[in-house]
Amino acid sequence: MSQLHRYAGAWMRQVALLLALAAGSFIPALAQSGATGIAGTVRDEQGRVIAGATVTLADADRGVTRTQSTDNNGAYSFNNLTTGRYNLAIEASGFKKKIVENIQGLVDKTTDVSVALEVGGADEVVTVSANSLEAVINTQNASLGNNFVEQQIKQLPLEGRNVAALLSLQPGVTADGYVAGGRSDQANVT
Repeated sequence: MSQLHRYAGAWMRQVALLLALAAGSFIPALAQSGATGIAGTVRDEQGRVIAGATVTLADADRGVTRTQSTDNNGAYSFNNLTTGRYNLAIEASGFKKKIVENIQGLVDKTTDVSVALEVGGADEVVTVSANSLEAVINTQNASLGNNFVEQQIKQLPLEGRNVAALLSLQPGVTADGYVAGGRSDQANVT
């Protein structure tokens, strides 16, 4: 009888372990997703929203495109994108086509690319660089921080090419790794 209990106990432990692993696989991870987003509002020169404008997002590195129309508030949103460079083309009846180039899709950050269309023919094209649209102040939420693009990392002098040393360039971070007054062992750098 004791050998039967031993086998039953081992079998029950294995079943419990499998159930725990299965249950753990359904719990979503609370870490960074690694994805990016691009969203904004399309307006005319007077600031009125343009509903029904066609917005086409093209991945500059991979050649993949996605298209959608703006809603009644003139808003569009592309979510769950791979980080990288994107180009945006906006078209609406009675307005010049506008192309915004070199939009940087950064990790866990939705980039706001709101544009104003000029009155004109659809055959006329206005091309701008996304660098001229970047906001200096974060108006979306209360987070502090900067995202670095590949070119900045390559051009910065980093001792031993330690990318984690870029943390000290963030607001509220000391060279010793103290973040907003917290000790260096209380921060998680990913």
